[in-house]
Amino acid sequence: MKIDRTGIVENFSEKRYEYWVVENEEVKIMASWISWDLPQDQINKWMEEVQLSSTSS
Repeated sequence: MKIDRTGIVENFSEKRYEYWVVENEEVKIMASWISWDLPQDQINKWMEEVQLSSTSS
């Protein structure tokens, strides 16, 4: 899986959403993830939280 920007990525092989922070080509950090098996309301809450954290940095 190629990660080239900060944000939420769908990882189909692991069946989860991942939040990546990309500083540059060498520094890529998976900061958070959430399983697709959780209820949709929890996934939505997680997505809101990681998007808010990215705008407050």
